[in-house]
Amino acid sequence: MLARTYDLVRFEKLNIKNMTARAKARPDPDQPGQYLKNGRAAKAGLNRAILAQGWGLLRQRTGHKAPGRVEDVPAPYTSLRCSACGWIDKNSRKSQAEFVCSSCGFTCNADTNASINVAAGQGGIPRPRQTAGAGGTTPPTQRSNVREPQPEWVGIPLF
Repeated sequence: MLARTYDLVRFEKLNIKNMTARAKARPDPDQPGQYLKNGRAAKAGLNRAILAQGWGLLRQRTGHKAPGRVEDVPAPYTSLRCSACGWIDKNSRKSQAEFVCSSCGFTCNADTNASINVAAGQGGIPRPRQTAGAGGTTPPTQRSNVREPQPEWVGIPLF
């Protein structure tokens, strides 16, 4: 359905292996040889839920059905970038579910904002142009759709 409906399909490039890593043991500093509770059972349940979704298989099968029309968008900053103005600020995430841009005031569900950024191909590390103070903010990045001219090669190709 995705392959027939859309000319281009974008997926957030998630590192599922790291997302499903085991919870690390926390040694008890007061009692050598003993360990503190680390939420291992809850993490195991979360890991099962993540692996049951089959995100990797969905990405793989979509790539087979729509060759050349599937893109992976780097995951960093997709949830911190404002989909309205492009501003990146870690303070824009008021909670796990709420996104309020500290620059333009755009308000949206955080998952919806991130999905708009993935659909637009806006992900990855921002270009280090300038920093707006100690809040962890960077100005919006602009992408250029203009392709630079390529030199024309004349003569016999080199091997």
